[in-house]
Amino acid sequence: MTLIPRHDKNRYSSYFILSICILNARLNDRFRRFPAHWRERELASNAPIRTQTTSFCRLCEAFCGTVVTVEDGRPVKLTPDRDNPHTQGHICVKGAAIIDIANDPDRVLRPLKRVGGPGEFAEVSWDQALDDIATRLKAIIDAHGPQAVATYFGNPGAFSTDTFMSSQWFLARIGSSKFYAAGSQDSTSRHLASWILYGVAFRNAIPDLPNCDFLIITGANPLVSHGGLLTAPRMRHDLDAIAERGRVIVIDPRRTETAKRYEHIAIQPDADAWLHAAMLKVMIGAGAVDEAFLAAHCTGWDDLRTAVTQVDLDEAATATGIRRDTIERLALDFAAAPRAAMYGRVGLCRGRFSTLANLLLDAINIAGGKFGKPGGSTFGAFPLAEGAEPLSGYGEHRTRIGNLPVVAGLMPAAALPDDILEPGAGQVRAMMVIAGNPVLSAPGGERLEQALEALDLLFSVDLYVTETNRFAHYILPAATFLEKDDIPLIGLSHMVRPFLQYARAAVPPMGEAREEQAIFNDLVARMGLGSIAPTPGLRWLERQGMAITPLTLVELALRHGPLGKRRGDAALSFAKLAAMPHGTMLDLPLTYDKWADHVATADRKIRLWHPIAADEFARFAAQQAPATSDGALKLFSQRKLKSMNSWMHNPERLARSQEPALLVHPADAVRYGLSDGGRASVANAHGAVEVAVEVTEDVIEGAVCYPHGWGHNGGWRHANTLPGANINLLLGHGPEAVERVSGTTFIDGIPVKVTPIAA
Repeated sequence: MTLIPRHDKNRYSSYFILSICILNARLNDRFRRFPAHWRERELASNAPIRTQTTSFCRLCEAFCGTVVTVEDGRPVKLTPDRDNPHTQGHICVKGAAIIDIANDPDRVLRPLKRVGGPGEFAEVSWDQALDDIATRLKAIIDAHGPQAVATYFGNPGAFSTDTFMSSQWFLARIGSSKFYAAGSQDSTSRHLASWILYGVAFRNAIPDLPNCDFLIITGANPLVSHGGLLTAPRMRHDLDAIAERGRVIVIDPRRTETAKRYEHIAIQPDADAWLHAAMLKVMIGAGAVDEAFLAAHCTGWDDLRTAVTQVDLDEAATATGIRRDTIERLALDFAAAPRAAMYGRVGLCRGRFSTLANLLLDAINIAGGKFGKPGGSTFGAFPLAEGAEPLSGYGEHRTRIGNLPVVAGLMPAAALPDDILEPGAGQVRAMMVIAGNPVLSAPGGERLEQALEALDLLFSVDLYVTETNRFAHYILPAATFLEKDDIPLIGLSHMVRPFLQYARAAVPPMGEAREEQAIFNDLVARMGLGSIAPTPGLRWLERQGMAITPLTLVELALRHGPLGKRRGDAALSFAKLAAMPHGTMLDLPLTYDKWADHVATADRKIRLWHPIAADEFARFAAQQAPATSDGALKLFSQRKLKSMNSWMHNPERLARSQEPALLVHPADAVRYGLSDGGRASVANAHGAVEVAVEVTEDVIEGAVCYPHGWGHNGGWRHANTLPGANINLLLGHGPEAVERVSGTTFIDGIPVKVTPIAA
């Protein structure tokens, strides 16, 4: 994905400037005005005006098509768009609940200034808030340099083009590289594996679901998550079709919603690297690898083969809790299936060897002859012109505390508390939190609270007063996705059926909410920096009166991509997309051919070995069988259909049926004196929490499971009344809480002691 041509980000040819000028004129003419029904409303009588607008959901990568009903300028209902050719009427309960969030009485709709202790705020004007923030921010940068300023970027903003890109532009404009993000909780090990293999951190192969006959899903629950780094909104229909043609096998410590529908193999938490290494060893031993493909298109195969063949299959069986003959049969069945793929997500990304687990998963697809093949695993389509990555690769920066690498531009959140509290050059003194709640979602929440209170400046752009921004000096009201124009940018290269939609805002920003670019542009202008446009050339164009937004550059990338000007009169543009209210399927195939064009290694070959992999295999070999101390169980997390991390617990329609409980296997319940419906303490060296207990055979013996994102004490009145504990208090913080090569937090497989609490 590119948003600025690779050849030169700081200089622009006259042709490029002309392209921007043309786009700007079109955007000003077509897209800078509110829809006609908003203008007509101002002239109408007092009778309620009810309109409907097509859009798409931006809560996850499914990007489900929606119809938003608006009454008197307020969204009142969200229903599925049955004419959307991509999602065909699918939407989940969370998508519909965005209406409740937009209209939530607890939503922040005016700038807030802290006037007392944490959580004590008073409304102020935008000018008062931005003037003070800009003055204080400039003073901190002048005194301590730009690395004294950091950002924490949360998951809800990842699917909004404006939020995602504007936040990066703002930080870059003030000269800081400290972009802490929720991705370090569940994604950076995947990004590191991709960087090792393909030379690009955000390059991921996806399973070709429409043509696949044998699918292994490991560390993912797509019937609930709807896919991660995989856009397939009708996931259940795709998986059912695969199961009817062949097999769908789910490998997970819990009998998840997906596992219950298909075949399930239970595995111990944090054991995926052992399983994947063992499977690859079995395939090698049986001669079931594509040696011709490996020789022609890969480097490092000999080193990887040597490393995995040293894995003992019996030790792998012990580590995983899966019988050796089951591992062998799984590997050989996969290898024998002509149209097969292996897919994994966050469950692979939160253990001690999560980078190896992800690298080995791709290696199984590649060595097994499934890569770049119909029905196998391959890159998605690329409707935008390619070039510079939106963030970066590996190790361009390292953390001040712990010397941890920055992967894909994302700083590891586990290092944030000490970056604020530990003195020295580059100590963080000011921070901006964008759509994030790290006190509940990141490791070391209690120490992070101390750190946030110690900042010279903390401001937040959010919909709510959260457990994190209750410590802020200012909270600035953000717009929901109902109030923004957008395209499904982050999912474009992960779609199993390529699709594109340009959605207009259904309503203007409610109350005094603003889009992020407007907020950040106003801030940097008050700091004397002009605007957040990311290059001098773009800022020059702005001075000529042209509007430069993230979507401007996205349309430029569309214009220069395979669906753009080279197609002549058939070229796609935002103007044409705006006339397709339900979006359009794209006549682009997945990348079966010429996939090497999207590999960024020097020789365009897949890199199966790297010094990072060598070091990780050496560490892996020294700890072949994971051990827990006597009396310890392994804690791992889960995803709930009606929950989205910590920020969707306030709408009653979602939260009223949720009662977080620790899932315990019946044998462990007997062993530790736990009772169904009782309460227990879950503890380790980092802390202790009290939780409800649910005894169930859905969880593997030797492990316990609890959802994250609970334990509220923010500004959401309903969420604060709900039961639940913040299990991230058990994760620790700093370098010991992460996989050191990727900075990914250890979340799954945490040893804990569980003891009953008397009624």
